[in-house]
Amino acid sequence: MKLSAKTRMFRGFMVANACIGLVAVLILTNRAPSAPLIQGVLLPKARALQPFELLDHHNRVFDNEALRGRWHIVSYGFTTCPDICPTTLNQLVSVNNLLDAQGRGKDLRVLFYSVDHRRDTVDQLASYMPFFDKSFVGLTHADDSENPHLPFEKGLGIVAQLIPRMGEDTNPADNEYDVNHGVTLFLLNPEGKLQAIFEPDYRGAGFHTFNPERVAQDYLKIRDYLG
Repeated sequence: MKLSAKTRMFRGFMVANACIGLVAVLILTNRAPSAPLIQGVLLPKARALQPFELLDHHNRVFDNEALRGRWHIVSYGFTTCPDICPTTLNQLVSVNNLLDAQGRGKDLRVLFYSVDHRRDTVDQLASYMPFFDKSFVGLTHADDSENPHLPFEKGLGIVAQLIPRMGEDTNPADNEYDVNHGVTLFLLNPEGKLQAIFEPDYRGAGFHTFNPERVAQDYLKIRDYLG
């Protein structure tokens, strides 16, 4: 049966629309998923750390190779910190518990890096870390003129300052100082590269804390996004 010009035009229109629809579906299904929104910064291209060398609280060398094969969350501070540091570590205990409850905490390890290595010796960290979780690893370093710890600090962007206390003669008192440091968490991927930075909640001047549910959620978002 011979089709009229109008019918042929209509069928051609329908075929063209079907093709356009198919192309649209293919574009949508093959489009890369958008990066997740987290409370902090997700690095599109993970940042490699230059070679570094630290000591863990078991007095073993901890270097770039020790980061490979699993995810790590790095917190930093000092063991005599009266509030922020122990609060953050307790919140990371809760993060671990939340992830374990979902069966997704096995390949994440928490690291605590001391910015006060003179006081936070291996022995000091060894007595401090078990208060939180036996899987947490404390990190410090020895005095070394070559400063092999610095690439770790600089690679992550750790911010800390030792401020000498003044004696009665206005000169710095021997081994007396205060420690100021930032409050962020760093997420390292299984290649030992910096993948994300988690920012705390701000609840008034000088009070920073992490929401364990938010940290766990953001970590899983990143894991799922990266596959």
